Amino acid sequence: MLAIIVLALIAVVALAILGTVVHFLFSPWLLLVAIAVLAWIKFRPRSSRQ
Repeated sequence: MLAIIVLALIAVVALAILGTVVHFLFSPWLLLVAIAVLAWIKFRPRSSRQ
């Protein structure tokens, strides 16, 4: 009986952590930051090699 309660608690905690991670991953601010970083990497000025 105790093992079932422990497994249920572990499942609830895992779902809470997963939900928080998904919430942060798909938040608009994180998407904007990711787009800005990708654009900066793509369009950053290259150093001239002479």
